[in-house]
Amino acid sequence: MLELERMAAAHWRGTEEEWLGEWLLRAADGFTGRANSALPLGDPGLPLEAALDYVTGWYRARGLPAVMAVPLPLPADDAPAAGLDAGLDAELTVRGWATRPGPAFVMVADLPLAAAGGGLSAGAVVAADAEPDDGWIAAYHYRGTDRQPPVLRRVLTSAEEQAFISIRTESGVLAIARLSLAGGWAGITAVEVDPAHRRAGLGLAITAAACAEAVARGVRRVFLQVAVDNAGARALYERCGFRYSHRYEYRVAPANGAFSLS
Repeated sequence: MLELERMAAAHWRGTEEEWLGEWLLRAADGFTGRANSALPLGDPGLPLEAALDYVTGWYRARGLPAVMAVPLPLPADDAPAAGLDAGLDAELTVRGWATRPGPAFVMVADLPLAAAGGGLSAGAVVAADAEPDDGWIAAYHYRGTDRQPPVLRRVLTSAEEQAFISIRTESGVLAIARLSLAGGWAGITAVEVDPAHRRAGLGLAITAAACAEAVARGVRRVFLQVAVDNAGARALYERCGFRYSHRYEYRVAPANGAFSLS
């Protein structure tokens, strides 16, 4: 679980990072939780209270809430239901760190996928570009908004290597995904389908296209993160052959008020 998280951290990085022992502190002007949270991967090298104080001060100095992205095991039966370990997460509870709504599962699969992508409509083509063009960026809506902060492209291109996958017709971009490559793994993020073209198999098609691009680049393992309450996306990824590895949730320090990353 922790080694997978360590690898995944190289796929979506903060614009500023610092190690506190085996805790990775990340900041990117508040754009996305993954790029603006501390990731505990082992011993911080300090007593817990001192380590949490350091984390709180580090984020306060950057005008951000202090947030921990806490990896958690699945329940013993691997069912997609909540179940917390008794380690750091419990210690944070005792210290009043709030749980942010919206935990996520980490899912993994071996490549190539068993499930093939859906057929594309006439005139639709798949593109894989080294940089996100204006059409790709316009189709990307972080948390459902059109907000494009200055650090957007820096975070999107923060992995060792990435490809920006899209399905397009002459009329525009129908679906997008970001494929990242680092540590011998592929990662899939930023999957979106244009609302006017949903329920036409494009979610499956764009996922399969991203995985096919990973295979073409010699990668044989892929991971993604999906919100626990996103039943539709989870079902799609299960159909593709993804399986559950673990889950994570965000914990917010009590002195920093409500969580407000956007």
